[in-house]
Parts: sequence; structure tokens; C-alpha cells
Amino acid sequence: MPSKGARVPHVDTDLEAGKQAMTEEAEMARRRRWSRSVLISKVRDPVRAGDVNSYTPHSVPIGPYHASCSSPRIEKEKLCCVGFFQSLSEDQTKGGLTGLAEKLEPLARACYPDGVGHMTPEELSTMLLRDGCFLLACMVDYADNKLAHSSTSKDRDPAQTVGGDVQDGGSFSGGDNNTVVRDTVFLVENQIPFFVLQKIHERVTGDTTSSALESIADYVQEVLQVQLYISKHRRPAPPLTPPTLHLLHLLHFYLQPTSPPPAMEENAARPRTGRWRRATEYCKYGNVRFKRRVFQDNEKWTFLDVRLQGGTLWVPRLRVDNMTWTVLRNLMALEEQISRRPVTAYCLFMSQVAGTVEDVKLLVHSGIVEHFLASDEQVAQDFADLCKGVVMDVDNIDRNYLMPMWHEMQERCENRVHRFMGWFCQFKNLVIIIVLLVALIIIACQVTQTFYAVSSSRGGQPPKH
Repeated sequence: MPSKGARVPHVDTDLEAGKQAMTEEAEMARRRRWSRSVLISKVRDPVRAGDVNSYTPHSVPIGPYHASCSSPRIEKEKLCCVGFFQSLSEDQTKGGLTGLAEKLEPLARACYPDGVGHMTPEELSTMLLRDGCFLLACMVDYADNKLAHSSTSKDRDPAQTVGGDVQDGGSFSGGDNNTVVRDTVFLVENQIPFFVLQKIHERVTGDTTSSALESIADYVQEVLQVQLYISKHRRPAPPLTPPTLHLLHLLHFYLQPTSPPPAMEENAARPRTGRWRRATEYCKYGNVRFKRRVFQDNEKWTFLDVRLQGGTLWVPRLRVDNMTWTVLRNLMALEEQISRRPVTAYCLFMSQVAGTVEDVKLLVHSGIVEHFLASDEQVAQDFADLCKGVVMDVDNIDRNYLMPMWHEMQERCENRVHRFMGWFCQFKNLVIIIVLLVALIIIACQVTQTFYAVSSSRGGQPPKH
């Protein structure tokens, strides 16, 4: 007989408790999976030291890491977006967005390994709801509850449709639109988990099978096309598995080289990969010509599609302005968390190839670099500082897609024929070339003069009897 106060077994009670335990265990397993895969981390201090400004939002903080630098004006804009989406969601779902952020808060909290302990569950829930609604208002047009991309009109682009004037329901005063795009898309610390956007989207549309990914993917592609990072071809949205982590991760999906690197023989001896030489050194010692790679209208490309063909290195144009360094640095910081690192490999290449004024002048003249900074000196210094604190296994071809190209160009620089041809073709050796040509002409004249002198002397001799 059970003792007093002991729980009396009951089949129905156990069944209900078992269901509850299964639900809780499944939720905990889901949180563990997300906490391993969806990590929105702070940038390492050695990398941040290269340029703190590149990782800091100028206008719109998203997520917990920079929440303290928000302004009343921006928070008001976010609140307007919440109100707009609440009114839409109430037409589709009972209660609208009520209680959604609270359900997502524990899962989202696990995605920030570098500290959200200072925020209460209520504070984090409020932040997730406001930031999520603000981002969706920037990227997707929900007006009249129709899922049309906010930039469908030919006369509009991502930098001109931030918030869609709160979906045409009020004025958006978020400041410079390019700055808002910079803050909300490109900054690795200024992110919220993508599943927050998806869950808000489901409440707004009333359709749990509808995905926000496709509309947001269109927006992200247009941002990259405006910046000349990818070709103007619509690409499909990434697959649902593995999941998209956040907006910068989605952007990174579209920045992959379109051509795989040349295969290296498995049994061939592989010397260690060294640092890249300067562009002028490749011209001088390897007889390498740097040319801008121009693509056909029907070609798909990204700015990472560098190709070595014979003695010509074809490099897509890189437009350099103050935004460029922010984009590249944050993508490199993101790649520290994932296996493939094409942007980091490209940045290491450019920072070493274009690290001096002479190299920048060469690349500008070749059409590879198009910059809008004050001087070539500033561009060279910015390239030289681009990869400070960055560490990568350059001998791992899965990470360094340019590794085979480095070895091929290194072989050219060590080849005597290429070294001589490179030396011979250098502009600074023009005087020597002219001297050699003059000497050859003089020698030819002397030989000709001697020949005619001998011929004429023989022609003047009397015939022998």
C-alpha cells in the first residue's frame, strides 16, 4: 500500500505526463541543434582591431549586441512596423503576433553565445519582435496582404525601399537608406535568427507552409547586384536544409565562385602554399598580365570568379568604396564559423596583390579595381590592412579555392623563360631595350659597310693573266 503523500500511479496521468515529457525533450533537442548551428557570435578581438567601425551599426541596431546604441527615433520606426504587422496578422490568426516572441525567446537566446544574460526574457522577446518586424518591412511587401517583393517595380531598388514607408502606411524617417541597408544586412553582429522572421511571416500570412525565404532572397540578390558583387540573374533561394541562419548567411550563399578550382593530382607532391606576390612582381618575374574579366550578358558570375588562363590573370571588377571594407570584413568574420571560406581566400589574395601604390595603379589601369576613395595610396593601405587578425589554412583547398592558382603562378615566377620575358617587357627596362636596339642597328650598319667595302675593293682589281 502506498505511503501517505506518495503519488498513486494512474495510467491516464502517466500517459499525459509522458506526452508532456516527450514534447519538452523534443523542444530541448531542437534548442541544442540550433545552438550548435545558429550562432550569432561577436567578432574576435584581433579581427575587430583591424577596424572597429566595420562591425558597428551606424543607424539601426539589430539583435542584442548593439541594442544600447539605438535611438528613440529608430525604436519608434520599429514600433510602427510592429503595429502594421499586428493589424495584418489579426486578420489571419487569432491574437495576431501576441505571444509569438515569448515562444521563440528561449530558442533565440541559445543563438547568442557571447552574452545576452543582461536581458530579461521580456526584454529579449520585445527586441526580437521589433527587429523582426522592422526587417520584414524593409524586405517584403505585405501591403494588401499580397506577397510581392518590395522591389518588384523597375523604378525601385533595395536602397530606396527601406521599410516601404512602413508598407505605405506612414513616413519612414530612418535616415540614409544605404546606411540602413548596411546595418541590417551586412553586419555579422547585427543579426537575429532567420526563424524569427519566418514565424512572424507565418502569422502575417496565416499560412504555416509559406516561406519568407524566397522574397527575402530576392531582396538580398538585388542588394548584391547593386554593389556589383553578382550578375543580374535571378538565382533560386537556398534549400531549407541546412537552414539559413540569418541575413548575412543568406547573402553569403550567393557569393560562391561559379567555377570550381582546377583539380590537383592526388599523388603529386604539394609544396606548402605561401603568400601571394605583389601584382607588379607577378608581371616582372612571371610575365603575368592582369586583365579585367568581362562577362557575357547571359553568364552567371560573382566577383570571386578569378581565372588564370595562360599568362593572363582574369579578375572581375571590384568597386571599392567605404562600404566595400565593411562587407568584406563581415563576410570573413562569418566564414570563421563555416567550413568553406571563399571570401577570405579572395581577400587574402587581393590584400597581398594590391598592397602597394604601384600595385593599385596597375590594377586600376587594368580595370580590375574601380575606386572612389581619395587616392591610390589610401586604397593600397586599406587593402594591406584588410586581413589583419585573419587566420586561415591556405593549404586546405576546401577553404582556399585559389590554392591551385597560387601554385601555378608561383611556378611561372620560378621559370627562367618567364622571368626573362617578364624582365624584358617591364617598362622600366625600356631604356635598356632601346640601347640594345641601337647597338644592334650600329652593328648591322658596320657589317653592311664592311661587306660593301670588301665587295667594292674586289670589284676594282684587274683580272689576272
